[in-house]
Amino acid sequence: MDMSKLRQMLPPGFGKEPVFVSTRDCEGTGQYPWNVVLERGLSSDFGLFMPVSLPCFGEYSISRMSDLSYQEMAWLIMRGFLPTGAVADDVLADICESAYAGIHIPLEDALEDNNLVIARLDRGPSCSFKDFAARFLARLMSHYLTVNQRRATIIVATSGDTGTAIQTAFHGLPNTNVLVLYPAAGVSEVQEKQMLSVSGNVRAVPVAGNFDDCQRLAKSLLNNDAVRQRFNLTSANSISIWRLLPQTVYYFSIWAELHRRFPGKFILFSVPSGNLGNLTAGLMAKRMGLPVKMFIAGTNANNVFANIVGKGTSSGSLSNKHTLANSMDISVPSNLERILFLYGESPENIPDILAGSKSITPSVAESLRRDVFSEDIITNEDIEAHIVRFWQRNHIVLEPHGVIGVAASFRYRQYFNSDNSVIAVLETASPSKFPDFQKHYPHIPIPQSPSLKKLEGIDLQAIRPSQVASDPEAVIKKLETLFVS
Repeated sequence: MDMSKLRQMLPPGFGKEPVFVSTRDCEGTGQYPWNVVLERGLSSDFGLFMPVSLPCFGEYSISRMSDLSYQEMAWLIMRGFLPTGAVADDVLADICESAYAGIHIPLEDALEDNNLVIARLDRGPSCSFKDFAARFLARLMSHYLTVNQRRATIIVATSGDTGTAIQTAFHGLPNTNVLVLYPAAGVSEVQEKQMLSVSGNVRAVPVAGNFDDCQRLAKSLLNNDAVRQRFNLTSANSISIWRLLPQTVYYFSIWAELHRRFPGKFILFSVPSGNLGNLTAGLMAKRMGLPVKMFIAGTNANNVFANIVGKGTSSGSLSNKHTLANSMDISVPSNLERILFLYGESPENIPDILAGSKSITPSVAESLRRDVFSEDIITNEDIEAHIVRFWQRNHIVLEPHGVIGVAASFRYRQYFNSDNSVIAVLETASPSKFPDFQKHYPHIPIPQSPSLKKLEGIDLQAIRPSQVASDPEAVIKKLETLFVS
């Protein structure tokens, strides 16, 4: 890695100590260093951490990004969020090289079909886009804990893919334990096998409830000082800003490749949106200088964000509905809070907006709509129909989440039919994680991932642990059983 070349591309003002604040700090007085944010995950006021400022890359740096490897781009972008005194240049280089060895993002053209390109973020170890952030976070945290001779327990709520990505990333790393909480009836069979087939320092348990219950449990324990200190708890969900910041890298990487291939064309991103971490990272990347024209946010029947963008309120859309796109079955997306904060919403309004009792400020709504077009796809039948149609027209196999990004792109074209921009649709998980779909449509050849194929012989009933109640005490007992000798 050529440090001198990369240092020339660092944004203006580089070198200032990065500082973070809570999205619910109404007084604007609390500021936190990077390591406190890494350790805590969640602010004590139940807000989410955000950087006070974002590094912004100029035209010179943006124009040269297409010459960088993914590891170099990760170093360049993450350098602005980490003080050099705590994480030296060569240490950051080692983290990036280790995290992204063998990682690549294939781009599949569907240019005759509404000028789409499918960006496959499903080729990592857990076959999920969350590998890109989880692997960086895991190595950063392990380094920090090792240097400070400490051990931490990472508690994670998942609606499907996060759990496996975090487990895979942290498995075997020094000074870390991981407990994943997943909804007992809310993940696919393949996702559950993935989570339960690893052990050692990473474990998963089913919770008697939905994803929102798992998220509430994780937040409750993270903000219980006695429990947090006893187990040295932190988070690797998108609750943690350190799970989101590395996701900004692949937006720059995909944009750079498309800009090289389609010079002079505007580029949009279409993002399947459940808990909104992926979209939040993209919106942050735009503030960091990424010259993306707009974001298209596709939601399923849990369409809180589509209503927020369209009507300015989540009122009437907070029930959790079960769909084929199970990782997006979330009624209160936690990263909506970050998006509202990013666009200038007052911290004192945010809890009421999330509860559906208040609309967002009109100026915030107007600013958000300039950057985001959001549409929902309501029925499972719609999801299946779009998967079949896209295969028939393009011979590209998508799964239920990625195809929602495609469906939202089609809707965007209906509204803006003169816009000939290239739309990069983020495919967020491997279709082989959803084999039930192939039972209904055997003519669609779902590609098999080697890491998933080895799960076929596993008897899920034999390895599934007992459910834990949706209660903090039940999770504390599980932590004691698993990680306290």
